[in-house]
Amino acid sequence: MTPSRLSRRDIFRFGGGALALNSISAAKGQPTKAMVRGRIINADDGSGLPSVRVSNGLDIALTGPDGEYALAYREHEPVFVIKPAGWSPELDEATLIPKFHANPSIASSIDFALKPAIERDDFRVLMFADPQPGNDIELGYLRTQLANGLPESSAAFGITLGDLVGDNLALFDRYNKIIGQIGLPWWNLPGNHDLDFSAPSSMEARAPWRRAFGPTTYAFEYGMATFVMIDNINWHGKMKGPNPYSGMIGADNLSFIESLLKTTPRDRLVVLCMHIPLISACDPNDPGSNTSDRDALLALIEGRPCVSFAGHMHTTEHHYLKLPKGGQHHHHILTALSGSWWSGPIDALGQPVAQSCDGSPNGWHILHVDGQDYSTEFVSTREMGKLRVMIVGDHQDGGVSTSRIETSSITQSALKSAKILVNVFDGGPRTRVEACVAGCSPSAMSRAVRPDPLTRDLFLRAGATKKPWVQAEPSSHIWQADLPSDLRAGSHRLNVYVRNEYGAPYHGALIFEILEG
Repeated sequence: MTPSRLSRRDIFRFGGGALALNSISAAKGQPTKAMVRGRIINADDGSGLPSVRVSNGLDIALTGPDGEYALAYREHEPVFVIKPAGWSPELDEATLIPKFHANPSIASSIDFALKPAIERDDFRVLMFADPQPGNDIELGYLRTQLANGLPESSAAFGITLGDLVGDNLALFDRYNKIIGQIGLPWWNLPGNHDLDFSAPSSMEARAPWRRAFGPTTYAFEYGMATFVMIDNINWHGKMKGPNPYSGMIGADNLSFIESLLKTTPRDRLVVLCMHIPLISACDPNDPGSNTSDRDALLALIEGRPCVSFAGHMHTTEHHYLKLPKGGQHHHHILTALSGSWWSGPIDALGQPVAQSCDGSPNGWHILHVDGQDYSTEFVSTREMGKLRVMIVGDHQDGGVSTSRIETSSITQSALKSAKILVNVFDGGPRTRVEACVAGCSPSAMSRAVRPDPLTRDLFLRAGATKKPWVQAEPSSHIWQADLPSDLRAGSHRLNVYVRNEYGAPYHGALIFEILEG
C-alpha cells in the first residue's frame, strides 16, 4: 500500500509546473522565491512517504525519498496533499471532512500524515448537488429528508458539488456536522452561493470557504480513479444585476489540472467535479450556466477514461461533448438535493415537496466505479421508483390549447388526444423507453423536450410556499407516445420499460380506467 512510484526520468519529463522531488533552487541571478517545506509521513510509524504529490493550487511537487517536499509560497493559497490511492488523511472528528490542507502563513514547515487504507477498485460514491439551505428552517428540512431517505450506506465517501448553503455562510458549521452524521469521509466543492460576493475581490470572496474547507480546486485518488475538484466560478467583482459571476475554469486551474494529469497514469479513470456545468441545455446562452473555457479542459482529458459532473441547474441532464480528436466526453448535471430551493406545498410531515424544475424529485446520485467503468443511479428523498408515468389529455381553455394530467382515468371521447408521458428521472439521449397496454407488444416512445405537467400543476397550486423565481422548466428526460385510440371502456394496465444511459433495465406501470362518454 505505497504510493505509485515515478522514476526520476518521469519526474523531470512532466514539467508544466511539476517540481522534481525536493531539489528546488532559483535560477542564477534570479531572486529566491519564498518556499513552503515539509514532509509527508506514514501516520503509523512516522516514516517518510516518497512520490506523493503536494500542491499550492498551481505547482505540483513530488516528495523525495524521506517524504520531503518544497513548493513556492502563494499568498492566501493553502498547501494540500493530493491523496494517493491506498492512503487516507486524518478526518475531522465531528464532520469527517479530510484534513489534507494547511495554511502556509501559519507555519514555516508543514507536515502531513497519511494512514494506510484498503481501497477497492470497485466502489460507490454519494454525490450531492445544491443542498442550498438558506436559513435554519431549510437546514432542518435537509436534515430530516436525509434521515428519512438515506439508508445505511456502503459508499466509500461522499462529494458535494457546490452550493452547500444558500448565501448564508454562517450555516457552514451546522451543515457540516449534519452531513458528518452520514458517517462517510466527505469532500466538498464551492458553488456560487458559498462565496462572499460582498467582498472587494475574488480572493476575499473565497476566504470564508478556505477557512471552512481549504482549497477551492484540488484532487485526490481512490482505488483506480482520480477525482479532480474544480472551482469554475468566475467572480466579476461587485456589480449590479443578479449574477456577478460566470462559468470559467481559468488559467491557473487549467495549469494545475494539466500538471496533475501529466503525473497521472493514463489507465486511471478521471472524474472531474465542478459546480457550473460545462454546458447546459436548460439555459445554453447564459454565461452563468455554462463554462466558457470548457474546450481547453476537454483538450487536456483527450484519450483518457473520463467523466464529469456538475450541479447548479436544479435539473438532471446528460451531455456527450465532442472531443478535439474525435470521441465523446460524458458530462452529467446532477439534480439538486434542495429541488426547487426547498419550496412548494408542505406535506403531512411538515416537509416541502421541493420538486426540481424539470420534474425530478429532489434527491442525490450514487456514482458506481469499477476500474475504468462507471455508472450513476438517482435516489429520491421522497418518491419511490426511478420514473413517473402519466396520461395527459389536451383541452381547450378559453380558446388556448392546454395539457392536463388525467391521473388514472380518461373518457373514451378524450382518447384521440391523450398521450402517455414518462419522466425518467435520470434519463438522457442514450435512454430508451418503450410502453404498451397489457396484451399488446411494447413500442418505442419518443423523447420530447417539454415541462413535466405534474410539476407545472404543482407549482401553480403552491402559492406563497413557492420561491418567486421557481417555475417548471423544459425537461430533457421526458418521453411521450399516443395512447391507443381503440381501447375499450374498463380497467387497463400500462407497462413502461426503460434502458437507462448505461443500458440497465427497469420497469414502471400505471393502472388506469377508460370511462364511457
